[in-house]
Amino acid sequence: MSVTNKINVHLELAGLGEQEFVPMSMSTTTTVATKQHGYQTQAVADTAEALDLGGVSTAEYILVKCISNDVDLDCNYSAAFSADITVQEGEFACFKPAGTVYIKNNDAGEQSVLEYWVLGSA
Repeated sequence: MSVTNKINVHLELAGLGEQEFVPMSMSTTTTVATKQHGYQTQAVADTAEALDLGGVSTAEYILVKCISNDVDLDCNYSAAFSADITVQEGEFACFKPAGTVYIKNNDAGEQSVLEYWVLGSA
């Protein structure tokens, strides 16, 4: 079953005298037909590897949460790793990739652990 998705993210901030609520949303440019949710532990420290997209062939939207060991993301990998986004341990990033997504630890000698969600087409 295919669906057209609208993705909603919100920021809520309290404790600075008044409460702030900032809603953000985006619509996917194509129909979302499949998704992948998983965990990935980098196989070898200091070596870039592809993010496992499961059954998603074209990613429309990716959310990555870094569980441990800061990670760099290359959102359009081509022959050599080039970090586009750095996600610190405990933080997350939301993005639409421009190509193949690769991950690589940000700190030398560590293996990053991620939880991620991918929406796209099969």
